Amino acid sequence: MLQLKGVAKAWNKGTVNECHALKQLDLSVDDGEFLTVIGGNGSGKSTLLNIVSGLYVPDAGNVLLDGEDITEMAEHRRARWIARVFQDPLLGTAAGMTIEENLALAARRGKRRTLAWGVRRDEKLVLRDEVARLGLGLEDRMGSRIGVLSGGQRQALTLLMAALERPRLLLLDEHTAALDPKTATAVLTLTETIVEDYGLTTLMVTHSLPDAIKVGNRLIMMEEGEIVFEAQGEGKSGLSAGELLRLFHQAESLSA
Repeated sequence: MLQLKGVAKAWNKGTVNECHALKQLDLSVDDGEFLTVIGGNGSGKSTLLNIVSGLYVPDAGNVLLDGEDITEMAEHRRARWIARVFQDPLLGTAAGMTIEENLALAARRGKRRTLAWGVRRDEKLVLRDEVARLGLGLEDRMGSRIGVLSGGQRQALTLLMAALERPRLLLLDEHTAALDPKTATAVLTLTETIVEDYGLTTLMVTHSLPDAIKVGNRLIMMEEGEIVFEAQGEGKSGLSAGELLRLFHQAESLSA
């Protein structure tokens, strides 16, 4: 469903600080697949997500979504099909707007805007039911401003907003890293539920080795802009965090 063919990206080209974030990267992600991506700082994880989302244009190679070449397509145009949840819970929602208003905006992503009334009555009932799925009791606070909610509550709503219109691709950019351990676990569990219920193709970047093993059906490890290890199915679920850490250090030593 998603293909990267020979994708390369470098910074500060032609200078002593030249850095190759991605090196002729080839990657294919099947429809409905949940891929977790790990790697150290500077390994290319964030650059990968930024190129898929359209924030960056690669220096070489192509990005295809459902067979369509979107390499040069602007980020705001890709937003019709690609949704992203960031690390900072404050980035995905408008603090001064209500829960209901935020969700209504998300439900209109990629659709033609009109001067009709903000949130229709039938929409309110649907959105309330969607929020109830979170199990946080927020369906009884639809008129509350999102700015008064906790970071975990906001991130849960951001996740729901990203999935609401069933995007072709969901990008999770270390979306639990800024949360406390208990809240992070709850949001990760919610992530698995939403991805499965909505049947979303998902890429999740994480620094947590246990989370990378536990969540999803495929895992890749990146180092210096390349994929250095891959596991899926039983090969992935059978990994231990200790073994993955050993492979991580081994990849770092080989690239040093």
